[in-house]
Amino acid sequence: MKMEGMGMRGAWCVAATCGLAGSVFGQADNDVVVDAAGVSLRCQLFGPCFPDQYRDSLANPLPAGTPQYILPASGYRYDITGVVATGGLLGSFIPNGSTLDEALDAILPGGSRVLHGYSRNDSGGLPDPVNQVFMQRYQGEFGGIEMGLSMSVAVSNTGIGQFRVYDIDIPLGILAGWMELTAGSATITTWVPSAPQESEWHFDGSLDAATGSAGAMIAYLDEVAFAPILGGMDHLDTPDPSTPVGVTAAQSSFATTTALGIPGPGGQVDTVYVTSPARNLSTGLAKDRRGIGLSVAPTLRPEFPGEFFGQWTMIWDMYIPASSWYADYPANTVVREFPVALLEDSANNNSSADLFIRNAGGVTRIGYNSDDFSQYIPIGIGPNQWFRLAVACDYFTAGASRVYLNGVYVGNIEADWLYCAVDPNHPEYGDGEDVEASDWTSWGGFPNPWAQSSGKEPGSTGPAPLSSTFSMFADLAGGRSEVAYLANYYFVDTALTGAEIAALGGPSAAGIVMVGAECAADMNADGVLNFFDVQQFLALFSAQDERADFVDDGQFDFFDVQAFLGAFSAGCP
Repeated sequence: MKMEGMGMRGAWCVAATCGLAGSVFGQADNDVVVDAAGVSLRCQLFGPCFPDQYRDSLANPLPAGTPQYILPASGYRYDITGVVATGGLLGSFIPNGSTLDEALDAILPGGSRVLHGYSRNDSGGLPDPVNQVFMQRYQGEFGGIEMGLSMSVAVSNTGIGQFRVYDIDIPLGILAGWMELTAGSATITTWVPSAPQESEWHFDGSLDAATGSAGAMIAYLDEVAFAPILGGMDHLDTPDPSTPVGVTAAQSSFATTTALGIPGPGGQVDTVYVTSPARNLSTGLAKDRRGIGLSVAPTLRPEFPGEFFGQWTMIWDMYIPASSWYADYPANTVVREFPVALLEDSANNNSSADLFIRNAGGVTRIGYNSDDFSQYIPIGIGPNQWFRLAVACDYFTAGASRVYLNGVYVGNIEADWLYCAVDPNHPEYGDGEDVEASDWTSWGGFPNPWAQSSGKEPGSTGPAPLSSTFSMFADLAGGRSEVAYLANYYFVDTALTGAEIAALGGPSAAGIVMVGAECAADMNADGVLNFFDVQQFLALFSAQDERADFVDDGQFDFFDVQAFLGAFSAGCP
């Protein structure tokens, strides 16, 4: 089952309120520790479960006695630890006396990572009434046991740390067993957030990030070097050497807007990425959809210390052709309704995409969580038009994402967190096993979405993934994403404000944030003008490649050569 899953903006304590923190909040400190012992998951047979379990640093401080209060801060770190007692069927999968980390890893390999994390609080102050530092919903099946529960860590507007387990759901009740924390704590610590890391792609003939980007990378989900791909819906964790590789690259391309016969973003000619449909067009097999799409590695560590993050912004400059907007799939049966799958937030393409643009009944909508279309909101886009779409996710503190079209706020949709577990300076799998240096090199320093540990690391519950990627234009469940044209893509690990997004406006061939002056004569994009650029131009001119059509008239003649030489002589800014 999926785990559902700008720096300091001013000092909080001013002359009129510094004393208030001590008198109203008690002796506020940089951390609080909440005693979580006794939190229990139990349900009656086909009946109600235990009520919501709640602990806080006022009534349940650790050590007991003196209530604890935390200072306002621009960020918080939380750590949840414990030892569990188990019984019934749960006891057969989670041994009595296991740590809480081991218990969650038994439910989902690598699941313990969500017990330790970091959250930005851009206001820098204590909220009204509560700042949700972290929230996680577990819902699914393991070992034949259906179960669900939500867990949250928060700070109140009076500086009280809170730990809560709620919405407990175990349909089989006592037959499924029970689990209780015999010892445990939830610690909340103030944290000075890392500077947001932003990356941007202009797709000028490659998947390379633009100059000035942070460490984030994009690769084809089915790169040959990543093989073998893991299996389809019924074999999600089993390597399947029969799954074809290199298909995404073969089914996608880079092309100029002139060659595509469309206007460019902002009315300017541009080179764009033509996406692959989210399925293998040659085999048509459901299992072969697993490797189709783009894999994105945020690569936030070590600057951002956590292994996952729940506050982020993504922006796409995109064009959906009518052929994709109204596509039928399978052919001549049912209108597809999902022209673009923007995001699959799991570590690899192991389920339905999560963020879709949907065309149904003549109404365009966008939503997060494809299982509940009632949560989708209308958005004013259509086929054959460029648009700039921004999604600013604040899953931790707001539990929602804000959507903007061409800088204008559209509404709120659901949200989730993303993985960033791998530190490229010391890459490890989810169970702590080191990645072999030769493997890391062969993957091009990219965290392979299909790789798994040996499962033999002490304390490991079995092969664990790297868990440091997410996917775009990928949808294992239905292959629901058609051809689209992507001019630019921007990613940053914080939720930009509405004003910041509005300032970016609409689509542009120049880029989104990392605009910069382009140098047309730098044909090989190495930042230097020399003989190799002339050589590249002549080769493209000879091949009648659109990139050598310097006057953009569809002809290849003396005027293109003249324009290139003029740009070459002018030099780069």
